[in-house]
Amino acid sequence: MTGGAAISAKVETGFGLGRGQPTRVTFDDLLVRHCTEIYRYTMNLTRNSSDADDLYQDTMIKAYRAFNRLDDDANHRAWLYRIATNAFLSDRRKRGREEQLDDTRADSIPGALTDDAARIDARDLLDDVERFVQTLPVKQRAAVILRKYHDLSYAEIAANLRCTETAARASVHEALRKLRERFGERL
Repeated sequence: MTGGAAISAKVETGFGLGRGQPTRVTFDDLLVRHCTEIYRYTMNLTRNSSDADDLYQDTMIKAYRAFNRLDDDANHRAWLYRIATNAFLSDRRKRGREEQLDDTRADSIPGALTDDAARIDARDLLDDVERFVQTLPVKQRAAVILRKYHDLSYAEIAANLRCTETAARASVHEALRKLRERFGERL
């Protein structure tokens, strides 16, 4: 399953139906408007289509279940990002020990000595950066992806990560500092 095909049920709220009043946004409307963007975000977080599919599906199921409790004037886009972020962070906490062992082993393997300036092209650099972003702490990774890949404001990032705007700025700043430290002038 890939983004968009996860849930196609229509939520009927009864709001304004048959009374000449505006009809509330349906869950289908929400999917049509935001499914591709949210799926792309889950792919950016997980870097694995199978995990992205699972995260996307989990996000949409949680959104579907909570949709009727959402205010009519809510920011649906930010709400979906928050659900996806929380589902991702929750899953990573569950997998914490397993990933730490893999990271420890990977860090102990020495890298090949190469003349990066002479051998690397733009695609290789992008691949290296994407792999490096995956090694960042989970909140820094989510913050930098939301900011640089999805152009969310610091306020929206803070809402998604359930932290202050200052903490969101700090997470993005620290992630970017690590990227500059690792890749230096190659960026």
